[in-house]
Amino acid sequence: MMFDSLNPIWLFLGGLVLRYGGDLLKTIAQFGRQRLVCQITIAETNPIYSAICWELERTGKVYDFSELIYTSTPLVPPAIESPTLKTKLEPRSGWIGIGYQGAYIGIHRHDFKVTELQNTQLITLATLRWWQPQMLEWLTNIEANYNLEAPLIVRLIGGTISIVRTQTKRRRETLAIDTVTETTLFKDLDRFLQSRDLYRQRGIPWRRGYLLYGPPGTGKSSLIQAIASHYDRQLVSLSLTDMDDSALLRAWSEITANSIVALEDIDSVFAGRKPLGDLSFSALLNTLDGAGAVEGSITILTTNHRAQLDPALIRPGRCDREFKLDYLSAESCAKMFGCFFPDADLAAVVSEQLGSYRVSPAAWHNYLQCQDSAQEAVANCNFADLQLD
Repeated sequence: MMFDSLNPIWLFLGGLVLRYGGDLLKTIAQFGRQRLVCQITIAETNPIYSAICWELERTGKVYDFSELIYTSTPLVPPAIESPTLKTKLEPRSGWIGIGYQGAYIGIHRHDFKVTELQNTQLITLATLRWWQPQMLEWLTNIEANYNLEAPLIVRLIGGTISIVRTQTKRRRETLAIDTVTETTLFKDLDRFLQSRDLYRQRGIPWRRGYLLYGPPGTGKSSLIQAIASHYDRQLVSLSLTDMDDSALLRAWSEITANSIVALEDIDSVFAGRKPLGDLSFSALLNTLDGAGAVEGSITILTTNHRAQLDPALIRPGRCDREFKLDYLSAESCAKMFGCFFPDADLAAVVSEQLGSYRVSPAAWHNYLQCQDSAQEAVANCNFADLQLD
């Protein structure tokens, strides 16, 4: 009887509210977040992640922390003081809040699943849109106080394992390679990266491959790190000895156009075309220049024994340019000496002593690292002891 007097239209509308009211509220809330809230998400691979954690601890926000994390490396050192402890406090999972210049900034630490076997930590900063300038100013001040420089991001992939880590960028001037080789290589890379439209006009896949070869310890890995650092690209290092065909395909699917892909010691994976592990030769060839090859990527193969490589692996289209990295020359010897001890006269003296000795840059680097002064380095230098047998 009570419902007899109700208009059927109202009953119909009431049913709609009961059925779709929850979804409507969610839509309104989502619309409000999009219109009223601005967010910035920062991964733990970004150096400002550690800087934010240290800043919150340094400024007395310790009560907002609940997790004590041990780390084997020091935190990002701020310009105003250097932390001495090897422990750090991270924001607890969930939201905490800080005030800055009259604005309220929410900070949320949470996990992000990268792969089945790997999680990474993210920090999300959120505030209302009219407080966005204050939030950006807060981040800018942290960046200035902590002398931050974007690190080199390295992804190591082998079998089913994928690890992301960061390391200090490698500067070109620290490379112990001849100027002609360095200049030619980086000039070729510059030309490639600036010619995307030209590749498309000619119908050519926009990718580039290089082969670095030479004796052990001549700086092939260091050069790859310097290339990735110079062009601010992620370095992806694939351990082919731990892969089969399907694992390589999965790993290649993680590669982006902004990647330097390193396939090091390729001679340890195949003897000619004969696999030394579970990876087939045809799978590698198809990955390098088949339909799954990534546009814009740069692939670098390294080997100590170029003669052992099958010509199909290093032909143009897979390895477009080859560069030999050799033992120390007088030029590279003096150049590395100058990186440790900025004394041009002594650098010239010690480079004259090199003569015809076959000394690897790795051996010379290790020697210089153990010397306390330029004078001591020159006095103790005996290239015969550093020469490879």
